[in-house]
Amino acid sequence: MAFAPKLSKTILPFVCRDSAEVIARRKEIVKLRTELAKISMRDEYTKYVKCEREISKLEVSLSEAKSRDNVKRVAYEYGLHYGGLAVLGLCMMYISIFYRYSTVIVFGDNFNFEPFSGLINFPAKVPNSISVVFWIVVNNFVARTLAGYVQ
Repeated sequence: MAFAPKLSKTILPFVCRDSAEVIARRKEIVKLRTELAKISMRDEYTKYVKCEREISKLEVSLSEAKSRDNVKRVAYEYGLHYGGLAVLGLCMMYISIFYRYSTVIVFGDNFNFEPFSGLINFPAKVPNSISVVFWIVVNNFVARTLAGYVQ
């Protein structure tokens, strides 16, 4: 759960790209700007002004199209982030409920975890063991700590 924002930001560019409308507007603006660079403002002032007006209209329509894309992008971003958290949370709940009496590791008699053995092996109650619930809690803490350092 700790790395969910990083995963969603990695996946988002593959899922949500610029729309065809935005790409077409950008190409038109680039084309008109190259034409505008070729036109002499002194010699052909009216043609120059018309081209500038077209560019400004296309920029306005580009910003509108971008805002529509941004709404879609935000929806995908939150959907990926919270959807991933929900799936991971449900998996952890499933594992915690159905495997709560299982152990991850059972150590030999030469290990003694007293006075923490009751906490470490809860609810399995197998001596010198680490329970699934404790393992999930420790891994969650370690992942959050590492995610804090990665930022």
